[in-house]
Amino acid sequence: MNSETTDRAKKKRFIVSIYEIRQEIVFADEFSDRYVKTVTLSDGTTRTVELTPAMCGGRAGIEFNDTGHRAFMGILPVRNGGHTHDNLMVRIFDLDDAPAARMFPPETSLTTIPELVPPGFVQGIEILNDNRTPMEFVVGVLVAQLGLNREDASQLMLAIHERGGALIATQSLTEAQTIAAQIATQAARSGHPLVCRAATIA
Repeated sequence: MNSETTDRAKKKRFIVSIYEIRQEIVFADEFSDRYVKTVTLSDGTTRTVELTPAMCGGRAGIEFNDTGHRAFMGILPVRNGGHTHDNLMVRIFDLDDAPAARMFPPETSLTTIPELVPPGFVQGIEILNDNRTPMEFVVGVLVAQLGLNREDASQLMLAIHERGGALIATQSLTEAQTIAAQIATQAARSGHPLVCRAATIA
């Protein structure tokens, strides 16, 4: 395959997730220039996945190399693309095609911003976007503390990034306080400035 890598393509940022039919192998690794990962499948064999931003036929996308199998992955307007080879699936999210990140000061209460208050919201947690906490960390705490699957956690993380934050309803204020404290503690221990706290509509 003859694809031309361009400076414009090289500067873009992506998130890659790699799945085997039986298991998830990699989730939300961020890359820009080139991504190479050797993964071990459930049967013990290994595969090397190489992803390189490239141009093909005037379209920006990703050159996909799976242990010698080469293909071109387009990046769709919905900011993701995928390619399956044998029992391996690779999904790409284009971070730079997303709307610009929105950020609020840490003291902002999202309950005062009507467009960010979900219908029927009474109490829950609020998470604010910042420019230092890694996206994969946010996905991880959403999975661990809210019980979301990784696909839903990834979508919520991108919404937090784009909208400046999110309000997530819980069954009770006590539950919200517990979850928010756990996320805030985990962020502090990891050295991330992520703001997460309980929120309620008075």
